[in-house]
Amino acid sequence: MGEALLRSHLAARGVDARVHSAGTLAWGGPATGNAGLVLRERGLSLEGHLSRSLTDAMVGDADLVVGMTRDHVWRATRSVSDATDRTFLVGELRRLGTDTGPRLVADGETVRDWAARVAALRPPGPAGTVGRVSDEVADPVGEPLTVYRATADRLDRDLGAIAALLAP
Repeated sequence: MGEALLRSHLAARGVDARVHSAGTLAWGGPATGNAGLVLRERGLSLEGHLSRSLTDAMVGDADLVVGMTRDHVWRATRSVSDATDRTFLVGELRRLGTDTGPRLVADGETVRDWAARVAALRPPGPAGTVGRVSDEVADPVGEPLTVYRATADRLDRDLGAIAALLAP
């Protein structure tokens, strides 16, 4: 859901970004029926989406990595030495990004440079303890449709704010 929502928010701002989704427990199958339904309710589609496992190469190539849980952040940063300053929890990136301010596009600030400015606001500590518990978004797999809708609402709000910070 996050991939489709972020891509939609960036597209609405005229940004044709490469947005990809990968997980820690990917099974190589399509998105759940509830995820597809919730996104169709928002005019988005998961048609053709297949889950895949996060790889070090994906993290290395990414300008920004956004995870839903601390486990996602830990897995993204454990083997890629320079990933910590560009890997965040969804809520953490929205919260700290709002404090940092939008990316300075007119000054030529890259996404990686902006992410480093955001990361500088973190208190010191290991990557596995980044953010606050309230910054995490629980995976709704196996939960009822109401939980999927609540998760989509949260992701939509946070990713919309992140898109506005990335492409002011």
